Amino acid sequence: MNVLKGLLSSGAGSVGVGIDITPEQILITQLTKRGPRNLTLSNLTWAPTPTGAVIDGRVENPAAVARVIQELMEARRIKPGTAATAIPSREAVTRLIRLPAELQAAELREVVLNQEAELYLPFPRDEAYVDYQSLETSQDNDGIRRQEVLLVAAPRDIVDSYLTTIQQAGLTTRVVDVASFSIIRVLRNKLLQYAPEEAVALLVIQADGTEISILIKGVPQFSRTVPIGTWEFREALCRALDLPPGQATSLLQSLTPPLSGTSGVEVEDQSFSGRGLAALRRILTELAEEIQRSLDFYLSQGDVAPIAQILLAGTGATMNQLDQYLSQRLSLPVERIDPLQILSLTEDEVIPADIRSGVGTALGLSLRTLG
Repeated sequence: MNVLKGLLSSGAGSVGVGIDITPEQILITQLTKRGPRNLTLSNLTWAPTPTGAVIDGRVENPAAVARVIQELMEARRIKPGTAATAIPSREAVTRLIRLPAELQAAELREVVLNQEAELYLPFPRDEAYVDYQSLETSQDNDGIRRQEVLLVAAPRDIVDSYLTTIQQAGLTTRVVDVASFSIIRVLRNKLLQYAPEEAVALLVIQADGTEISILIKGVPQFSRTVPIGTWEFREALCRALDLPPGQATSLLQSLTPPLSGTSGVEVEDQSFSGRGLAALRRILTELAEEIQRSLDFYLSQGDVAPIAQILLAGTGATMNQLDQYLSQRLSLPVERIDPLQILSLTEDEVIPADIRSGVGTALGLSLRTLG
């Protein structure tokens, strides 16, 4: 598994297919390259994930997921071939390590994949896929030149569940990536706009959790996943308003988080009951507190770059005014990203607003297979 190949570059094809498999949905994107800088979104299609098919980051029912992938591809006339997919970021171990700069390629590989990997893996080395990418070389305060290396590992059984799924769908897996790396690939040009001494926090709100990554020049410095996502919001609404899950999901798309007005009084949307807003406020408060703890932990690590911006992505990022709410609570600028707009894609069809923030992983996977 070469999880990092192409983190800062692309693959070798003119058509790229990315398949994002989550407990909530299966989303497929197809990009077509029609010139050095002309990317077209040829296909974007999705369907709900079969109940219980993906649990705790593992595809438990590859056959059911494979059938959905086949149906989506047949409906959109996407030809079987190679594709990229991703495991959840929380299932991967990522560490930024510093090693002597004089290590040659073969020696570096041996040191990273075996000696260093043994130090950081919470599971046996022979039960993991391990990969790495060399980054910058710099000089320490003591005058020793060292190179930064990004180490990535994941349990074999997790990765193999995705490989099996793609194979059963009649496709060849070009690469298995880490979900957050795929989104970083989409954001590459945007992240390069920040100064080297500035950090960016990337929040990816999914159905079953929120991934928090601190990035400097696009390289992860710290990552954490908290178990608060759109499912938790939906369940809170179901309990507070006695609604079936379907109605709660629809309601969540139109909810507006309570913001603080200039008078200090919280402004409530009167189209929803007080019970619903109170439930929403409780979960949002928990989420904001967990994000703040993560940011504080990163900042407590000594001489680190200050956080200049928070970028908001994922299927849960589309909640009305969520960016403004988090900005107020965290005292930092928050921007909801649109991966399609960031890539300046030519779109063959109109993509619904409530889908756009959640397509970053699939688009990043499509980029992996493009030349």
